[in-house]
Amino acid sequence: MLEQNKTLELKKHVATIHSSNKLSLLQRKIANALLYNAYDDLLIKEEYQIHIGSLCKLIGYDSNDHKSIKKALVNLLSTVIEWNLVDGSKVDMEGIWNASSIIADASIEGAICTYSYSNKMRKLLHRPELYGRLNMLVQAKFQSSYGLALYENCIRYQNIGQTPWFDLAKFRQLMGIGEGKYKIFRDFKTRVLDKAIEEVNKYSPITIDSQMRKQNRQVIAIQFLIKQAQEAMRLDKQEAALLPTQQTEVLKLKFGLSKKQLDDVFSAYTADYIASKITLIENSASFKAGKINNLAKYFLSALQEDYQPTQSSPSLNKVVVAKQKHEEQHRAEEYRRYQDKELFKLFEQRDSSTKEILLKKFQKFVSRGIYYDIYLRDGLTNVLVRDQLCLFLRHDDPESLQGIMPYAEWAAGRGG
Repeated sequence: MLEQNKTLELKKHVATIHSSNKLSLLQRKIANALLYNAYDDLLIKEEYQIHIGSLCKLIGYDSNDHKSIKKALVNLLSTVIEWNLVDGSKVDMEGIWNASSIIADASIEGAICTYSYSNKMRKLLHRPELYGRLNMLVQAKFQSSYGLALYENCIRYQNIGQTPWFDLAKFRQLMGIGEGKYKIFRDFKTRVLDKAIEEVNKYSPITIDSQMRKQNRQVIAIQFLIKQAQEAMRLDKQEAALLPTQQTEVLKLKFGLSKKQLDDVFSAYTADYIASKITLIENSASFKAGKINNLAKYFLSALQEDYQPTQSSPSLNKVVVAKQKHEEQHRAEEYRRYQDKELFKLFEQRDSSTKEILLKKFQKFVSRGIYYDIYLRDGLTNVLVRDQLCLFLRHDDPESLQGIMPYAEWAAGRGG
């Protein structure tokens, strides 16, 4: 069953939103649902599991034909995404390029689907600095891949009120349109753009309108103007079920939440999760003694930080230890990325003869793996190749690590 204590919101890295891939509606929904399910454990586990029934609920799939689910998983295994297309000019200038299959492997045994991501995807997807907020209930309603793709590419900019200008060729890639399809703009507008806009305005919490930039009477770029849809227009019966009158009155009158705070809470969390935090606070000694000064702020923190009962100190200790371990692993990942960046800088500063010797050794090192062809094609401009070079330097030239700031000093410099 779906976990009731999870927010219904997925933080999806903009690199994977603004990426080039041709996914069907079912494939795109499944990719988002699998990430939503695995997100909290991305750096803790290497494999993730989800019940097929839960997966179907997340994507709004009401058929018992699980063969389609299996076929979509196979396609996700073979679909490579390249990112970041929206910031493509900057990325190209800096010599940064990324590519990965959406999932690394998958298996279904009985009603349980087990799957994993490549290390590159796990690092990219976990706690991204730049992300778009995708509501799982909203994505389940979309009827076309074009509509869902447009929603993903617009929702990030909802607070700004407009998207950047998308070059037409780049926008076609973002929507997953093949080079030979809808070459005439009139066909593209009728079959793709208009229908996608209609779906976004019908199913999502935003309304959008397009404007075109022309050159010699030809459309060369598209931009979308974004407005928040009215609450009454965007809540259907399924979402309204998450807004019980009794909870609304408690949070409004007893906890002092504003209308905007109520809207945010009920759009982001399930009714059961909200109820558990109301009960937790009402049963707490601090609440009964009237010692909580700002109930609204405290309640929102309880939701965001997932406050737990304090009666059982052993279970609380487990939560604290698990959180500390998780944070340590995250810091270790960050420090390794810092080391790799510094290793590459030191390599670039070597004299030409030393670099040539190291590169010959590296070419032999990388020739044993899957990155050899990428190295021959892109050289060290490719981020995957750079990762391999740093791995090689760690083994072949460990002394170079001595010139890099030690972990303790690095951690102290970033406040912990």
